[in-house]
Amino acid sequence: MNSLADLLGDVPPLPAYALLAAIVFAESVLLIGAFVPTLTTMLTAGALSRADTLNLFVVILVAVCAVVCGDALGHRTGRSLGDRLYTGRVGRRIPEPAWRHARRLTERRGAQAVFICRFIPIARTVSPYLVGAGGLPYRRMAPYSVLAAVFWASGEAVAGYLAAESLDRVISWGTRGFVVLTSLAALLVAVVGLRRWHRWRSGPDHEAVSSG
Repeated sequence: MNSLADLLGDVPPLPAYALLAAIVFAESVLLIGAFVPTLTTMLTAGALSRADTLNLFVVILVAVCAVVCGDALGHRTGRSLGDRLYTGRVGRRIPEPAWRHARRLTERRGAQAVFICRFIPIARTVSPYLVGAGGLPYRRMAPYSVLAAVFWASGEAVAGYLAAESLDRVISWGTRGFVVLTSLAALLVAVVGLRRWHRWRSGPDHEAVSSG
């Protein structure tokens, strides 16, 4: 599914933003959320922002909106299902460690678990469902959802941006270094060549003087 992230650079900005929103939102859907390459997508979007293909602020804004909408959908679904969230056909396919870890955080932290789990793969998918299934109102979860979305989207997009910038610098420095080394090597070859040429020219004259 990393090919989805690769598509960001192959389409115009508007479809790229739409694709970014769809990928980030899809992570909120049970079952498929674990297979959605959001990290690769956000890093790619950040790198494309460095290349001026996309706008970094818009990338972050789109990702934040997609996360908040996904969390809201998860909360509503969890509240509708209640205990059936764990025993239903979809719930049984979620790895037990993911449920256990997210439930532990939800029981201890309540709505704050949405913020903590946002930085834990798979757990960030199931935590809004758990908060909803636990009966907590969305208004209590919403601030943590928004805050987590801002931190998460900003961190990953900026990381991609900085990584691309560092790569550009390395390439630039590498090109300059190659030019300098090539110039020094050419100068060294020229000096050695001139010295040998001078010795070759002075050799016969020296022998003629000695024989005279």
